[in-house]
Amino acid sequence: MSQDDFKNKGNDAFKVKNYPVAIDWYTKAITVDPNAEGAAASYSNRAASYSALGQHEKALQDGDDCVRVKPNWLKGHYRRGVALEALNRLDEALRAYDEALKTEPNNSDVQERINALRLQIKERNEKTNPSTVRDPEQAKTLGNSLFSNGKYELASQFYSRAIDLTKEDNEEKATYYCNRAACKQQVHDYNGVISDANAALAINPKHAKALLRRAIAHEGLEKWQKALDDYNAVNSISPGMSNVSQGVTRCQRMLRNF
Repeated sequence: MSQDDFKNKGNDAFKVKNYPVAIDWYTKAITVDPNAEGAAASYSNRAASYSALGQHEKALQDGDDCVRVKPNWLKGHYRRGVALEALNRLDEALRAYDEALKTEPNNSDVQERINALRLQIKERNEKTNPSTVRDPEQAKTLGNSLFSNGKYELASQFYSRAIDLTKEDNEEKATYYCNRAACKQQVHDYNGVISDANAALAINPKHAKALLRRAIAHEGLEKWQKALDDYNAVNSISPGMSNVSQGVTRCQRMLRNF
């Protein structure tokens, strides 16, 4: 039997809501060639079957694979969004639906889901108090969501909560410091940026984003040599970043003028 034959058998089972049997047939279709674009429909349909059974992690994996073999098809991104929403990973779900909408900008079903999810995220952000969060990654997620909506002061509070909840000096904690530095950068608290960047760099001396934040802060304080040193350090870790090259040029020009 061909890949399409197996898929059609799966579709027949799916129509009568016999999801375990549908999954078996879709699996056989995928096995013919897991990397072929033709497998995308079977990944998508198997994801829908897993979602119907409440197996959302498996649905997400199939959504990922669907996107992998057919990146510009709405269904893979949509399946990812449905699975992520069911897993309460709302911000990731919103990004998945946004990607789906890029493939079909006039798709009303996706737009409705985006609108509903934005309201849900807004309500969650407004109701959640940083002190009630018990998981640092959840605190970071909320901070990221608020940051993307321009709520920098409140985002900073959630990153602070993530820092407080992380007892060990690990890479995640360095990221929380760096994210809080980004909030302070937005409100031009350059000394605060430097303090948080230093805390991140104490954990990971090669944290490129922390070095970049500190470079921008030093530049804001007109400490041109320190800014240049940080930009050069970023360049040695992550060469070719345009904003870093521009920063180097600015600092060199200012130093020549002194």
